Amino acid sequence: MMSKPRYRWLLNRLRRQPGGLEECSPDLIVEYSKATGAKMLYRLNDYPRCPQLIRDFGKLVQHKLVVRKRSFLYDLNGSMVAPRSTYIYRLTPAAENFTTWVDRE
Repeated sequence: MMSKPRYRWLLNRLRRQPGGLEECSPDLIVEYSKATGAKMLYRLNDYPRCPQLIRDFGKLVQHKLVVRKRSFLYDLNGSMVAPRSTYIYRLTPAAENFTTWVDRE
């Protein structure tokens, strides 16, 4: 799949989920991989990882359509788990309310 349809898929998913998306969410990674055909790898702790998803989020941040915020991960006992942190992505107001270059055919 070309890059523009992948960006469009991510923006539409973010528009449906106003709380934001976490880049290491297993559900998001599997859904993205099925929708776009992107390669999915598994970490040692059996969590999926998709390098293409991370690159696409980075490109959307670079174009100022999405903002990212770091979130640290802890287990129920309060100690950090692997991966230690992840990013949560949210739409910028411009991408949320207006048609962007990604949305145009």
